[in-house]
Amino acid sequence: MNESCCQFGPERRLAGIITEPSERALRLGFVLVSAGLLPKCGPYRLYAQLARRLADDGIVSLRFDLGGIGDSGQEHEGRPLKARTELEIRAALDYLSERYDLDGIVLGGLCSGAEDSFRSAASDARVTGVVLIDPFAYRTRGWAWRHVLHRLGRRALRALGLYEPLGAEMPQARAEEKRPGLVSYKYMERAEARHILRTLVKRNAQVHFVYTAGMREVFNHPGQLRALLRDLDFEVRTISNRGAPPSFRVGPGVVTLDYLPRIDHTQLLEEDRRRLVEVVARRLRGHAA
Repeated sequence: MNESCCQFGPERRLAGIITEPSERALRLGFVLVSAGLLPKCGPYRLYAQLARRLADDGIVSLRFDLGGIGDSGQEHEGRPLKARTELEIRAALDYLSERYDLDGIVLGGLCSGAEDSFRSAASDARVTGVVLIDPFAYRTRGWAWRHVLHRLGRRALRALGLYEPLGAEMPQARAEEKRPGLVSYKYMERAEARHILRTLVKRNAQVHFVYTAGMREVFNHPGQLRALLRDLDFEVRTISNRGAPPSFRVGPGVVTLDYLPRIDHTQLLEEDRRRLVEVVARRLRGHAA
């Protein structure tokens, strides 16, 4: 594995790190987009771990800072944030495409990085797949009763002394939870998500969703994705695959899902990050095949 720093964009203000395998076996590139205000290493270095793991499978990757984050300066000043972000992601795709002979590029990221990847993929035919970790989600009919059961189960375990929430004996921590955060992120509207998903499926791009326990307030069961897709105007059918996470065939493209209900949103634990990395690596191997 080799890693090197790079600068790109119209004014070379965008900073990133290329991670390439010693012997590249797959003609697939992967671009990781900043998660929120975090730099290119990702939360607890998730992005760095993922890029290095993918190098073991022969996949070259670029993780970079969006303008104004980490080591990147502002590109395309004066433009709206969405337009600026899309141009910066396009510059990353240009850089990877010009440097390597690739059959396809996958865009991916966590939270806002997932949604930025999703939007950009719709308008760039070079993107053959997206990996969306905790992106948009919408409550469906079965969400409420599963949520109630979860809360009742947690209360029962607490009454038995088998569960104690973090910060239960720290009033200050509970008070701080009620204060507004520095950043209030709003997920994309359902109509926009449906439109983009339809565009990607029509283009035969692969869309991989990963949901963790951090999305429990809106997503709490793997079957919920299928319920969300029912609103779209194409067929959804389950692919039989023993022992594997659920997959759904949607029109000519493939939508896949990994649901990890015991992993938190930013993967604080090393074991959780390793598991998430392996989940994504497995999906990308399938994508390359």
